Amino acid sequence: MRIKWQDIALTVALLFFGLAGTRFAARLQGAHNLDVLAYLLIAVAAAGLLFRSVRPLWTFALTTSSIAVYLALGYPFGPILISGVAAMYAVAMYSSLELAAGCALVYALLILPWWNDSVTSWITWSAGWILLPAAAGVLMKLRRRSVVDAREHAVVSERLRLAQEVHDVVGHGLSVIAMQAGVALYVLDKDPAKARASLEAIRDTSKEALDGLRSELDTLRGSAPLRPTISLDDIPALASRMREAGLEVSVEVDAPELPDNHQMAVYRIVQESLTNVLRHSSPGVTASVRVYSVSGSLVVEVADTGTPAAFVEGHGITGMRSRAEALNGTLEVSTSHGFQVIARIPLPS
Repeated sequence: MRIKWQDIALTVALLFFGLAGTRFAARLQGAHNLDVLAYLLIAVAAAGLLFRSVRPLWTFALTTSSIAVYLALGYPFGPILISGVAAMYAVAMYSSLELAAGCALVYALLILPWWNDSVTSWITWSAGWILLPAAAGVLMKLRRRSVVDAREHAVVSERLRLAQEVHDVVGHGLSVIAMQAGVALYVLDKDPAKARASLEAIRDTSKEALDGLRSELDTLRGSAPLRPTISLDDIPALASRMREAGLEVSVEVDAPELPDNHQMAVYRIVQESLTNVLRHSSPGVTASVRVYSVSGSLVVEVADTGTPAAFVEGHGITGMRSRAEALNGTLEVSTSHGFQVIARIPLPS
């Protein structure tokens, strides 16, 4: 059990305020002079706050019992009650709502036998000195919890984003490498120059995939920007790698200047779509990529000339759709005329 310095500071402040202020409170109420026992009870009530954040029930029990004994012995109302306010706040802040409500009721009932005024005034006093600090503690706990939840949500979202980036980078790279390796093995004896070109493509693709993976790992370590610098200008190079892997791709990009996150999303959608075509298409299939704007939206179309077939949506398509929806867009996949992906993303104002 480790006592926090904030709790020590609060205890010292309450102790000083209680010992110094109770004498004046007694004079104002015409009470007799305080003795050593009164000051001891004031000190014990304040000392209970040492444990408020680690053992809130200890704080409540020690502080409120000291206050109850203090009042039972006929000592005047005074600064000792501030320790009770702090104890109720601590219980509400660091314990459950049910426990805080129970403690508030117990505290109010402890005061009742020594209350010299009407029941109505006792209820009013309890509301101000017990229920209000308890409510403040509950509200502060809820506020802190909402902040923690927001941080956890941000962490989870960033982890999912990084997982999607790794999936796209590594999945694309391995698909191209597998295709190029197959080509190299097929032409190794017949066409050494073609085999060499495939091996060079494997080298370049591996380097790019490793660079992308390293960038995401650097992001996790906090030593790189959250977004790698990928833009629409990289789409022709992506198509060129696909052609080297055996997939003929035509590219048409006619889009306005876009923010980095829009360009990243479009590139990854095109990349994942072409990767799916490369994985699943038969020889001779060609693909086309079109990126253009119309009616305030950016349209991304990737289609191939393959045979229509049913498909099961996997992580790749789910990730593409998530990228589009993150920018308030939509993504549709059709296989009625080959494999076709159409994403529509609103242009930023």
